[in-house]
Amino acid sequence: MKINSLILNLLPLEQRERFERYTTEVVVESFIFTADRDYLTARFAFFQKQSHLFLWSAAQAIEKYLKANILLIGSGSIKRTHHQTTLANLLRESHPNRLDIELEIPNGWSEQGVTYWSSLSVDGFLERIEALGSPDVRYDQVQLDVQLQDLVLLDRLAFSLRDRLIAEAVQDCRLVGDQLKSCFLDLNYSFAPADYAHPSLVGMRLFHTSVSTLEAALKNCYGHANVYSVWAQKSMGLKPEDIGRLSRRENTEP
Repeated sequence: MKINSLILNLLPLEQRERFERYTTEVVVESFIFTADRDYLTARFAFFQKQSHLFLWSAAQAIEKYLKANILLIGSGSIKRTHHQTTLANLLRESHPNRLDIELEIPNGWSEQGVTYWSSLSVDGFLERIEALGSPDVRYDQVQLDVQLQDLVLLDRLAFSLRDRLIAEAVQDCRLVGDQLKSCFLDLNYSFAPADYAHPSLVGMRLFHTSVSTLEAALKNCYGHANVYSVWAQKSMGLKPEDIGRLSRRENTEP
């Protein structure tokens, strides 16, 4: 763990070691354990078809895992930002391998009916989660598309960012009930044992989408789009650029 030497120089040697031990514990509790809870929540939300909760929790988990890496093995200092892409670039300066994950479809999945798998880079995935899991969409005012690929890449990134930082298993983290843990290993090829019996993909809904009434109204699906636009700005505080973004957004369902 990299700590500013000016801070440590103020302490005697034995106090330095104690300080480092407890600051490491702070990072583990504040970032890794909380990221674990968000990660388990994201997986649970995916299987419950809760698109908004999945994206929000996934964004929170990735942000905290990145911050834990930067504090424990990276530069040792993080900024007050919630942008995963900014944090990823900071981590890359010292440990680019932590973000090097497999991007291809898991073996055998195409034979089980997975026909859509976009060509996403790690940065592309982070940008997607950052945009769709941001506070800007907290009121379900935009259409949220969640694909099985999002779950797989989240698993792989969580495993890579958590690997070798802490001995405790994800499912053993604090304040997590059995219900959240129940689906932790299903389709999770990153964390599950090699002999784990995964459920079949046949018949599983592989794509979730939520339709925004506000978005439809601003696209003139109900007529008088200009009236809805004025109301959204006056009553909900939406900015003109928000209105424009919602009006132009295209359906991304494959």
